[in-house]
Amino acid sequence: MGRSRSGSNASSVHTSYTMQSGMSSSMGSSLAFGNISLQGGSSNLSEYAIPTMDPAEAGRGFEKLLQDLQSTSADPRSVRKAACCAALVETARERRSGNANNDEESEVSPNEMFVAIIAALTSLQSSLEQKQKSLSTGADADADGVESSSINTITSELENTALPLLEILRRILPYVAHYSNNSGALLSHQFGTLSRMLRMFVALGYALPGVVSGAADGRKKKGKQQQQQQQGTGANALLRQLLKVSTTLLLVAPPSMSSSTKEKELARLLHSTIVPMFHDVRPKVRKAAWGCGMEIVVVACASASSSFNNVSDMSDDGKQNDIVKKVQNQRKTIADFLWEYCHAITSNYSPGSKETSSKLIHVLRFLSSALPFADDVRIRIRFGEGCLKLMNGGDAAAEGGGKKNKSKGEVSMEVIKETLLTLLSCLEMTEQEQQELEDSIVGTTTATASEEMPKFAARSLAFLLQHRPNSANSSYNGDANVVYGRCLLACMERMLGKDNSIVGQDDNVPASKLLAMKLLPNVLTSMLHLCDAPAAEGDGNDTHSETCGSEFNQFVSRMIPIVVSYLDGNTTNAKLHRVALEILPQCISIVQQSLQIQYRSAWGSILSGGYATFTSTLANCLLQKKQSSAAGGEDDSELESKLLSWVKTCVLSLLRLHDDVTKDGVARTAVEYATSTIIRGMGVELFLTVVEFVDEDDSSGKKNLSSSTGGGIRDDRAWLLPLMKQSAATTTSSSTAAGVTSKTHLAFFQGHVLSLARKCDAASADGHRTAAEISIQKSRVVELWSLFPAFFCVYPLDMKENFGMVAKTVVKALGDHERYPKLIPIICGGLKNLAIGVMERAASKSSPNATEDYDVLSNVSTKILPSLFKLVETLNQSPSKKSEGDDEAMMEVDSVSSSKKKKKAAETKSQQNHMQLVEAVTDAIGQLAQICPREFLQNLFKKVVQRLLVATTEIAEDSSDDKDAKNATAMRMSSLLGLGQALVASGSLDDASLSLLYRAVRPLVRSDEHDPRVQKRAYKVLAEICDKHKEFVTSSERLTEMTELMVDSIVTCQVSARHMRLKCMTHIVKGFDSENQVHMEVIPKIMGEVLLCLKDSNAKTREASYQLLLAMGTARDDMTDYFRIILAALGAQTTHMRSAAVMALSRLTFEYARDDFTVQSLLPSLMQTVAVLFDDSSREVTKSVIGFVRVSVAAMTREQLEPLLPEVVGGLMKYNKGKDRFRAKIKIILKKLVRVYGYEVIAPLVPEEHARLITHMRKLSERAARRKAAGVQDGRSVVHNDFDDMMESDEDDSDDGRTFMTGATGFTRMTAMSGKITKSSAMDRSAKSKSVVSGARSTMTSKSAKASGPRIKADLNGEILDMLDASKMARSVRFADMDMNDGDFSDDDDDDDMQFDNDGRIVISDGMPEPKGKKHVTEHYQSDDDENLDLKSGGKRRRVSKFESVKLANKDAVRKKQKAKKESTVSLGSAYKSKKAGGDVRKKGQKYEPYAYVPLNAKDYTKKNRDQAVSKMGTVVRSTKRKR
Repeated sequence: MGRSRSGSNASSVHTSYTMQSGMSSSMGSSLAFGNISLQGGSSNLSEYAIPTMDPAEAGRGFEKLLQDLQSTSADPRSVRKAACCAALVETARERRSGNANNDEESEVSPNEMFVAIIAALTSLQSSLEQKQKSLSTGADADADGVESSSINTITSELENTALPLLEILRRILPYVAHYSNNSGALLSHQFGTLSRMLRMFVALGYALPGVVSGAADGRKKKGKQQQQQQQGTGANALLRQLLKVSTTLLLVAPPSMSSSTKEKELARLLHSTIVPMFHDVRPKVRKAAWGCGMEIVVVACASASSSFNNVSDMSDDGKQNDIVKKVQNQRKTIADFLWEYCHAITSNYSPGSKETSSKLIHVLRFLSSALPFADDVRIRIRFGEGCLKLMNGGDAAAEGGGKKNKSKGEVSMEVIKETLLTLLSCLEMTEQEQQELEDSIVGTTTATASEEMPKFAARSLAFLLQHRPNSANSSYNGDANVVYGRCLLACMERMLGKDNSIVGQDDNVPASKLLAMKLLPNVLTSMLHLCDAPAAEGDGNDTHSETCGSEFNQFVSRMIPIVVSYLDGNTTNAKLHRVALEILPQCISIVQQSLQIQYRSAWGSILSGGYATFTSTLANCLLQKKQSSAAGGEDDSELESKLLSWVKTCVLSLLRLHDDVTKDGVARTAVEYATSTIIRGMGVELFLTVVEFVDEDDSSGKKNLSSSTGGGIRDDRAWLLPLMKQSAATTTSSSTAAGVTSKTHLAFFQGHVLSLARKCDAASADGHRTAAEISIQKSRVVELWSLFPAFFCVYPLDMKENFGMVAKTVVKALGDHERYPKLIPIICGGLKNLAIGVMERAASKSSPNATEDYDVLSNVSTKILPSLFKLVETLNQSPSKKSEGDDEAMMEVDSVSSSKKKKKAAETKSQQNHMQLVEAVTDAIGQLAQICPREFLQNLFKKVVQRLLVATTEIAEDSSDDKDAKNATAMRMSSLLGLGQALVASGSLDDASLSLLYRAVRPLVRSDEHDPRVQKRAYKVLAEICDKHKEFVTSSERLTEMTELMVDSIVTCQVSARHMRLKCMTHIVKGFDSENQVHMEVIPKIMGEVLLCLKDSNAKTREASYQLLLAMGTARDDMTDYFRIILAALGAQTTHMRSAAVMALSRLTFEYARDDFTVQSLLPSLMQTVAVLFDDSSREVTKSVIGFVRVSVAAMTREQLEPLLPEVVGGLMKYNKGKDRFRAKIKIILKKLVRVYGYEVIAPLVPEEHARLITHMRKLSERAARRKAAGVQDGRSVVHNDFDDMMESDEDDSDDGRTFMTGATGFTRMTAMSGKITKSSAMDRSAKSKSVVSGARSTMTSKSAKASGPRIKADLNGEILDMLDASKMARSVRFADMDMNDGDFSDDDDDDDMQFDNDGRIVISDGMPEPKGKKHVTEHYQSDDDENLDLKSGGKRRRVSKFESVKLANKDAVRKKQKAKKESTVSLGSAYKSKKAGGDVRKKGQKYEPYAYVPLNAKDYTKKNRDQAVSKMGTVVRSTKRKR
């Protein structure tokens, strides 16, 4: 029920104590009740243990308190508090100086601080009272300024003096009341004075201006009173602070006060300060008062705990223990005063009075949070009885003999709602009770609750069933219904309890438990009817129904399992067993009522919740009974048949509902989700038992033709097949800890599921069916088989008896892979799951039959594995077949190129499917190989290797040119190698077998005469051996042999095998010994191959070569020598090798420069060496060098890089011009250098012809700084930690991409990915473009106007610009007028600009001249003629030629004609007329069109457009006015 509570241990209560309203999360947003904080959240309950703690510890605590009070922070309140505390300390020391016996330098005592505070408060109180009197008597209409000044003065004194003094007083009161401080004698003596002072402050707070005192409506004042209210806000803070001080004073009052006056003074203080504010009209004050009341209740309840009081070092005479007991009793007395007040309010309620109703609601809200902390169960019972009385009409009902007094009115729904919440607090179990029940501790609370609470719960339940709140017109009806349902659940939980093991005579059953069992159907009916209740005004009925449905689900999930547990007659009482058998059929009929249409709005909640839980609970009980009977327990077939009948009734009712709501999408979804939940809860085996998928012959011998498919499963049951498959996701989560629903029988799969599959298969073979029907039947066969891995391979119980028979069926199904290729991954997945589950259970010994199941699977695997091996070979040898649909699609294609593309796509997809099938089979082989007998596996493996050797010999000896035969042999070798790889991956082969496989694979690696697929698969086998059997590879002899193999086979390696070859070499290099000279000599031999692979077109190959490069560096263990080997490649003759060497240096620098000091020290010399390549004319070398400079600049220190700046900057600027420029990357590097050294250092190093670039960069950085300071920075800085990003990216990692922002759209690389556009840039560019096209003020010629549009940067390298690539477009699209002199567009760009239409779409011209008379009319020529002709240049009128004048005149004529055509009324059917012809021929005098094509557009005949449609039809029919 989700209530946050704290038990009796108040030491665990935090500083802020927030009470929930008692409403669970299922309420949603329909209920929002105020939270109550203890003392406004500023009090620590541990302070109330101070009066009884150890004296030494209390002394240290007081010293720390003074330090905290005098410390300051940024909060003005702490400053004022520190100033007041310092003044009080100084005052106390001045008073001490008058006494010669006191030491002025010693610490101030609590008593001295207390006296100083009392004196200060007394003086302040007198001052405030005088100002308040003068304000109330002397204020008039002509003295507004004086009155306002007085109010400000009072407010200032409250904030600066009163509030800090009261807070300091509250903090030191526990130390003044400490028993070592003369038993708190000073506080006892001054208690009356302090109490009167607090009461007078409360009266002063209510008398201050701006305080609404007692107005029930709480309306805000207007005019001058509203101004006073705004100025007098300090009164609320004063009242809240007074509440805190009063609460602390009540709880720490020393017990040494005389008993005659003690209770009187305590009650007076409580009823004068805290209790009146329970009903304050201001929510903050009222909630603060509730929080103080809560604090009293919690502390009184928790005081009995020794951990709260922190009692230690007890004296021999027991003085401290006696003080603790007195304090406990005193606090309990204060709490009793509070309970008595609340009881008086609830008892004296009169339904007709608004004042009493308001007070009652306030008290009930307080009680709903405070009652769970009551230290006595009888308190909760007492208030619970009062709640029942209130719901029955209060005093009006009592006076009338139980009948409501109509003259006094009825109880409002708001009162009923709050009463129900309070009753719920009385009934629910507290955390202390739950903890005692869980720990099996029979404490005082549990003992009393077990005796009294069930009786009270029974009375409450009987009352609630007779007095259900219903008021259709009340806005609180929905909330009250929800709380009403929770009260019913709480009553049932109290009455049933959690002790379900009552065995023996019928007399042992508690009467409340028996009564709860008998009333369960009635309660269940009431809970269900709540879902049909009307919603509150303004709330959706669906939301209310869903909320009530959640409560129904909670009730079913908590109560029904308890009732069902009583069905076991061997472990429960006989009477409870009989009652359970009687009420369950009634509950079934009630739950079935939830399927009625009146509860449709709640189906989304109750069907998948309560209904599914009810059905699953019965099903689980049935499965447990069957499992117990199978294990040799008592056979209770009668109960099993009843349970089966009940489960079947519930399931079939839900399925019938699905047939009724097929056209209702929302309801159908709810039913399907509920069915899926039921399948997960009861298991697929039981579900298939109760649901009939095939029509059975009835007594007349006829079949139900409406639902039958004539041989297959019923059409109205077909939707269940995918649901059962989906439900397996959560059911098969763990095989070792499988529940009762996951334990299935293979015999059921063989006899029932496969029987259905055979019928569907037979139906698909019917020649009278269409292709679509055959496809449907085949898909159902596959869906039925999909249950095999999902359910029947998780935890089969009959492996020993039936797995052999199932294995034969599985092998036959795999043999039919041509008709059902989708069965291969399904069956192989099932075998894999089965092997994994059996191995896990055998290892953990979680099942008594685990060893037997392991042996059975091991023996049967000898029959399955050969079939799987054969299947792999068959799949590799069989050509991929196209489906009929593909052939038909090919025939429909007219274009040859399109058919080729589709054919290639179909072949690619077929190859992918083929690879997935082979992978699924090899995975199953690898898993079964771990469990099959070792001797059998070795023999099988030897046969595979033998066939591989035979195939290798055949290819070597075959000298013919028969490509088909060679291809078939290559496919066979690939399949055999794949089998070998699967066996290696299983880890079941010994060293002898691995050595045999290695010797068979080695010739395939050395030779390049075989098919590339064979060599690639051979390298895969070697990579698998290196990965799974590292010991085999890293042995000294084998490592040397494999190293020689890798070195010698460099020349014969196929391109497709590079990736796997590099992986093998990586594993081998990781086994190298840096002290072994032979191993170290291998690294230079393979370095060339590794470097060249860095430039490979395959991404996987490049990454594998990088990993090998790093592995060689680790194995070399001498980075200086390792770098020297790579640097040798810089002198290579080919640019490819030089570029690869620089890329290798970049990667090593990126990986090791941060952590390896040796690499860090080598960077300056590396930079100087690589700088030689600045003069290289190759583009790929240039790109690699710039990437190396970028990485090195980020890795080098300031001191290392500074001497190299002239060489670095000068070399970079060589690539700034020409076709091989890398301007973007160079600008990024320059920005980094500028950030480190500043523009003053970098600018002189830049050549003079590029000075404008550095100036432009400076302006951009200054602009970015200004924007950042103004708070309009765009985007976030992105740090590129990935090596590829740093090498390939043209985007800076710290400038937010501003440098590369496009002028037209404001796009950068970052904004292109996020979909955002820089607003300022877009606005600027829009303004510029408008200024460009405004011909009246433009001075551009046609050529200059052409250059103003958005432009795409030309690429002279022959590369095609992908306009769908956001990053490339962001770098390429610019507005030329944004930066006319920018180097990106100043040199080698063409003259063609990019055009946009009015919608912002790109206009692409085909390059052909436009026909005469159809030229595009731009906005430039749509302005007035005078403006077009008045084109000025340099202040002089430009002469217009005759040709241009004629052209402008023609364009103007076309424009006017188009405008007139647009304004004319469009005739009916004009869209279908020919643009060249004149229309249909009319006779002389014919008024209407002979023919008309009327478009049937519904929008034209709406009420809004009806007149226009009628006017259009005036050319077709006669228009007449309608008579009204």
